[in-house]
Parts: sequence; C-alpha cells; structure tokens
Amino acid sequence: MRHNFKFKNLFGTAYKCGSIIFTDNGFGLLSPVGNQITVFDLKRDGVASLDISSFHDVRHLALSPLLPMLVAVNDVGDASLCSLSTGAVISVYPFKGVIFAVSFSPDGKFLAVGKGHNILLFYAPSQNRQFNHLKLYRIFYGFTDDIICIDWSSDSGFIIAGSVDSTSRLFSVYNIPKIFVCTLAGHKNPIMGAFILRNLVNILTVSSGFICSWEAKVPLDQLRSIDDLTPTSLFRISNRYRYADSADVQVTSPVSAVAFHKDLRLLATGFESGLLLLHTFPDFIIVSEVNMLTNSINSLAINKNGDWIGAASELFGQIAVWEWRSQSYYMRADSHSKVMTSLAYSPDGLHLATGGYDNKVKVWRVSNGRSIVTFTEHTAGVTGVAFPAQNSKVVVSASLDGTVRAYDLIRYRNFRTFTVPTRRVQFFSLAVDTRGSLVAAGGLDTFEAYVWSVKTGQLLTVLTGHTAPISALAFNPDISGIDIELTTVSWDSTLRLWDVTGNSTDENNLSSMELTKEVVNFSCDALCVAYRGDGKQLAISLLNWNIVFYDPNEGVEMGTIDGHRDLGISQTSADDLVTPRRAAEAKKFQTVAYSVDGEHLIAGGDSKYVCLYSVPDKLLMKQFEVTCNLSLGGVQELHDRRNYLSRFSIEALPDRDAFAATTTEGVLIYCLPSAGTGYGIGSTFGVSSCSDSGWLFDTLGIDEETTPSNARDALIQGRQAEALDMAIRLQLHELVEEIIESIPVDQIDFLAHQLPINHVTHYLIAFLARQLSGRSRHVELYIRWTHSILRSHSLNLRRIAANSALSESANSKDSRNLMDKESLDDRKELSTPGFLTFHGEWAACQASLVRLQASLNHVKSHLIKHCEAVDNSWNYFESLSKLYQKRANNAANQNIVQDNHS
Repeated sequence: MRHNFKFKNLFGTAYKCGSIIFTDNGFGLLSPVGNQITVFDLKRDGVASLDISSFHDVRHLALSPLLPMLVAVNDVGDASLCSLSTGAVISVYPFKGVIFAVSFSPDGKFLAVGKGHNILLFYAPSQNRQFNHLKLYRIFYGFTDDIICIDWSSDSGFIIAGSVDSTSRLFSVYNIPKIFVCTLAGHKNPIMGAFILRNLVNILTVSSGFICSWEAKVPLDQLRSIDDLTPTSLFRISNRYRYADSADVQVTSPVSAVAFHKDLRLLATGFESGLLLLHTFPDFIIVSEVNMLTNSINSLAINKNGDWIGAASELFGQIAVWEWRSQSYYMRADSHSKVMTSLAYSPDGLHLATGGYDNKVKVWRVSNGRSIVTFTEHTAGVTGVAFPAQNSKVVVSASLDGTVRAYDLIRYRNFRTFTVPTRRVQFFSLAVDTRGSLVAAGGLDTFEAYVWSVKTGQLLTVLTGHTAPISALAFNPDISGIDIELTTVSWDSTLRLWDVTGNSTDENNLSSMELTKEVVNFSCDALCVAYRGDGKQLAISLLNWNIVFYDPNEGVEMGTIDGHRDLGISQTSADDLVTPRRAAEAKKFQTVAYSVDGEHLIAGGDSKYVCLYSVPDKLLMKQFEVTCNLSLGGVQELHDRRNYLSRFSIEALPDRDAFAATTTEGVLIYCLPSAGTGYGIGSTFGVSSCSDSGWLFDTLGIDEETTPSNARDALIQGRQAEALDMAIRLQLHELVEEIIESIPVDQIDFLAHQLPINHVTHYLIAFLARQLSGRSRHVELYIRWTHSILRSHSLNLRRIAANSALSESANSKDSRNLMDKESLDDRKELSTPGFLTFHGEWAACQASLVRLQASLNHVKSHLIKHCEAVDNSWNYFESLSKLYQKRANNAANQNIVQDNHS
C-alpha cells in the first residue's frame, strides 16, 4: 500500500457561505465550501474542488478579466491569489481585517476591496513579474458603516459602493477636480446592490423593497472636461420602483441578494423567502418570478451572456442554476442539510453513498463528483449505509425511524424494506454480508441485533445478549467456508461472534442464545469493528484510544495500538471549560478500516488527523490532515491560555460582534471506507475523497533534475516509475524505449494504472503506435503495454472524447448564432487550457489512436500471414509424412506377399 494520499474531491456539500461567481466563459460556477472552492463544470456536468487550504471559511470570490486568476478572501481577511491554470495558490495577502466586498475592474488593472468603512484600491497582478502581487494605489473614505457591495463603471474609471448606512457613494479612480466623492442618499435600509449602467449615465441602487434609478447630468467619462460642475448637481433620482408593485405575488420578505447584467439590463433579486424576481430596465418589467430555493437566497450571480442565473442558500447548502429564457433549472445541487453520519464505497469504486440526519441517502458519482440520486424514504436520521461486497447496484441504509431499506441503483427505487414486526426499533448500526443475501442492524434502544433475508425480506433471527447499544456490526468477508460469521461490538465493553448460517429460529421466539460463538470482554466501551480482507483478523476501536487486534479463529488477542498521542491536542470548541490537553484525553477513534492487502489500518475520530498504522508493527506510519480550517472547532492546536474559560472571554459577551463569535461546529471523522487506491473521509463538514492514483508520476513538466542520466540512474536503482516519468517528460524516444524494455513484465499492469492521463494522451499512445509500426522487434512486450494502458484508462479516454464532442457542438452553435466580437472572445476563453478545461488536445490523441489501431492491424495481418505460412508448412510436412508412411506400408505389404509366395 502506498502512503502519499492527497485530497481529490469533496462530496456532500455544494455550498456553505459567501459569494458564488461564474467564470468568464460562462460554463463554470465557483462556490465556496468552507476553506475550499467547489467548481461546477456546467457544460460537462462535473464537479472539482480547488483546495486553496485557507485557514478560515472563504467568503468572497473575484475573477480577473485579464488573467486566469482567482482572488478568494476568507473570514479574517486573508486573500489567496489562485491560478486557474494549475489550481495552485500563488500567494496570500493579509488585509488584517474583515472584508465585505471584492471586485476587479473591467480592464483587470485594479482590485477594489471593501474593508470596514473604507475602500482599498490595489493594483491588480499582471503578467509582468513583480515583487508584491497587490500594491495599494489609494484609499476611499466617507462611509459611516460597513460596505456591502462594490461595482465598477465600464471604462474602469469610477467605483460605486453601497453601505449599511443606507447611502451609496461614487468615487473616481483618477483625480478629477471638484469630483472626488458623490453621495447618493435615497434609501432607508442598507444598500444591497449599486450598479453603474453601461451608458455611464444611469445608476441603480437597491435596498429592501425599493430601487432608485439615478440619472447623471453628463456621462461620467466627460466629467474631466467640465469645470463648473459641483457634486451636488451631478445626479438626480429619475425613478423609484417598488417590488410589491411589480410582482404578482405578495412580497413581504426582505431582499437578501442582488445581481445585475449590464448588457441585458437585467436585475435579479433574491429574497429571504427563496423568491427570485427578474426585471428589465428602464421599464422595470418583470420577466420571471420563481420560488428558486426553499430558504433565503444568500448569493446571486449571472453568467456573461445572461442566460443563466446562479443562486445559493446557506441554510441547507443549496445551489441552483436557473435558465430564465426556458424557465427551467439547468443545474440543481443539494447538500446534506444536517450532519452526515455514514458513507460507503461501491465495490467497483465508481459510486459513493452517504447518509445523514436530514433523513436522506445520496449516491454520488466518484468520477465527476455529482449526485446521481437522492432517496428520501426515511423519516428519521440515517445512521448507516452499506454496499454488498459483490454487488455495486444495491445500497442498503439503516435509520432511526425503525426501518432498513434496500435501494436499486438501476431503477433508482426502494425495492425492499426491513422492519421488526413486533416493535419499533431505532437502528444504530448496519452490515451486509459479502454475497448480499443477509442484512444485519443493531438497535440503539433494544440492545439487540436483527438479521433479515434480502431475498424474502423476512426477519430471520434476533441476536440477544448485549446490555448496551450495539455500536457496530461486521460480517466476515471470508466466504470459503460454509459458516456465515457476524461480529457485533457494544457500549457494554463486549465483542460477540455469532454463527448465523442457516439458522432460522421459531417464528414465535426469534431470539436465540445458541448462535453465540464467543464473547470477548474489554476494559471499556467498544466503538467500531472491522474485518481484515481474509477474515482472519479483527480491529476493534475502544473508548480509551486503543485499537485492539483479535483473531476470531483462534480466539486470541494479536496486539494493541495506543493512539492517545496520535489524535492531537486541541479544544473541541471555545465554549469548553477545560484545557486542550484535558480535552484531548476524551478523544477516541470512531472508525477504522483495513487496506486491501491487510498490512495497514486507517483510523479516524475526534481529530483533524487520519492515522495510518502498520498492522504487523503496530506503529504509526503517517498522519493525514483532513482540514486546516480554523473556523471549525478542534482544529487549532495552539490556544491562548487566557481563553481557556470562554465564559469570561469577549466571545461570550451578549453584545459581541458577529465576526467575534466562534463556531461550535467541530471536526468529527465518522467513517473511513477503503476503495482500492484511495479512501473516503466522512466528517462533519463534508465527505472528502483521497486517492493516490498518479502519485508516482509528476505531471508538472521538465525541471533541472529531469535529465537522461538521472532517468537511467533511477532505473538502475529500481525506481522504474520515476525513470519512466522522466523519460516521458523529456519525450526522448530512445530513452523511453530503453526504460520500457528494461521494466519487468510483472510491473507493467501496476505502472500502467498509475500513469497520469495526460502522459497517455500526449505521448504514450503515439509512442506505442510508432513502436508497433515496425520500429521494434519486441512486439509482444508493446502489445502488453498497450493492453494494460487502454484497459486502465479506457473510462478517462471515453470521457475526454465525450467532452470534446460537447465542446465542438457548443462552439459550432456559437459560431452560427453569435458572430460578434464578444462571442469570439467567449469561444477563445472556452478553448484556453486551464483548471476548468481539459489540458490535452483530443484531436492529436485521436489521430494517435487511429495510428495505434493501424499498427495493431498491421501486426495482426503479419501474425495471420505467419500463422497461415506455418499452417501451410505443417500441412505440407503432414502430407509428406503421410506419403512416406503410405510408401512404407506398401513396401511392407509387398515384402509380406513375396514371403508368402516363397
């Protein structure tokens, strides 16, 4: 098992807080989720996570119109400059204060930041090299309260900002005599949005219930040529609109979010009731009226061409894209509205199932991160989900509502419901046997385990004996024998082994103590249990930080891991009345999972760390940090001793500011299912998918260490993957040929599976086609490589082909309908390689595949000719043999006749 796991994707949470924003090409939607950013690819129906590793929740996003660069600002005012080409964080700029609005100028030269009552104007990063990525240009003053929104004029010469003090102020970026700031006061509530129209004459200001349209005396770009103009005579209110007068429904809730499209003059307004209103200006005609979300709309965004409107809600983590022309949803993503409690990988690793206290079971597609189905049959919190080890099309869930349900992932329906006929039981744990024929669940209130038949849906037996809730169950994965072994652990500090093979007790008395094979007592409560892949070892996590290994066949303990010091030291929340060191004594492992080979164990619990242990040595090998988000409790390890008693700190004062309050949401890892080359982390802030696929190969390009001599040295030292990686990046055919022909045959499948997809599409397919076209005599070796590479990367190649077809169809549609300059720019941005688009050139890869197919057909025809020649030779020699045999027989017969005559 390899140990260099890296974060891959985040499931379960589509949106948490902050502002959402569309990419410049209009096909990507960026959503802040905690200290990470989720990228929805609306064209290819995919989801990716941009891991910027911010130390607090991301609140504000801004995209540069000049460079593929993103600015993400968190709760405490740290701005992360991220490259969308590589997904890497370029630098972090601390604003040293809470930021309320961020916006780039249309020309990409300036970045406006709303900090408190002021606007900080920075020179934006450019393509030229510079020591400071953000350099302060000037500061605008004048507000008496916090700034809410910022907007730019189309010529990047003016800034307008709205504030909580119910005023909007217009600032000039460059010095204009007598015009430095102009105040627009016409509202009684905080300004939710202020916008400068494209004509540089009209300005819109939006507050709760009202919209004011301001008209300038002269266009803003002509102010420099006017000498007798005073700020008091620059603007006047031309119109005042009320939302209640235009909507067909009664609008009683306040405005919560506003967005404006300047080209279409389309105003989108979101309300706390989830209502979305679209108006056109200057007529203020309502275009669309829809209850877009079930709760308050906290953020709105409109894409570049104005077709899609994105809305997000914090309460349930909902995000949706509305196509207002067709009056339909283009995309809708729902998060678990409450804490997720369980997750499970499908046996083929293609799907991930999650359950939560919101009574929902969600199934996610691992490849693109999208939810494919949500089951809502449960009426109480879901406490467990599981897949049968030999069936990827069935998922089973247990709930506190007293039911265990089995779902069909082909027809997306609940095809079986398991219950206890005599009473209502709150199920707390779940297990499914390897064949998928039996389902077992443990009770929270009855202290009993129940076993059902999946085929009939009948309750087979009730396992009694525990005196506390059953915390976990597991079936023995070894199916070589005839016995079906079930293991249960409980808060009564015991482990019980049951033999449930073919036992169906009396219908009037389902309970049976005769099924118990063995009872093991521990010193404290048992929290979870996991079988090794061969079924010959158990790992049990206890309340005292220990992990105990047990042999179920011999009935002996095989060792113990003390994880006291591996969970870390931190307070769970600021409200704890104990020190971090004392709080660490109450931590424990909530879940454990074996690796595929059984040599390693992954454990997680009340900590931000996932621990990887060596099972034979009982030693900690590595710690993986799940999150560095200090907005969550239990993450910060260094604390101010003066805040140990939080009731006396400033955060506990009744009149504290909103930004001074600390969250009570903590980090809790509740499930760690293994998925071959990776594992999933189920925690309170989302489901993280970690994978080591491709970790052996560096895909960033050539550096000073990438040389032919270093590649040959790595090959001599046995580091075949590193040597092959260097050779492919150098693209030296002779070097690649030398290394590939030196790799042992038994390593081909492993290395082919680990190859990054860009190595395959950019170079290897063309190289294999070249070698098989007659350049090499090792035909069998290269056919083996071709078979392994195509088998390992077939799904990725098909996905790339589908995405390329979608891009071509969209570009052809754009070329037919949009032939102006802006549409050409959109197409150029769409085709630009970056974080949101595929980096390779599919046309070249497709041509290489055609050449590879031709080479294989050429090899096939040569083999057929050789086989035919061998067959003809064989027939010839066989006929000669028959002829010689016939002549020998004739000669023998003649000799016999002559002997008889004589």
